[in-house]
Amino acid sequence: MRSSEKVYNKVAERCSAYDKKSGKDSLSNMTSDSAKSCLNCKHFASDEHCKLDLYDDIAKNL
Repeated sequence: MRSSEKVYNKVAERCSAYDKKSGKDSLSNMTSDSAKSCLNCKHFASDEHCKLDLYDDIAKNL
């Protein structure tokens, strides 16, 4: 994991493009079903980067 779960949650809360994964693609066992997190966003790749290249800009402004 590149960042802590807390940072992934904060970034997802502030991301206007957050789109929760559903079904078999979901990582809900890693995060709460109700919590926003990069880890359960459709735009977050399995190699732990944002496909839309939004993570770094949001994270640096936390």
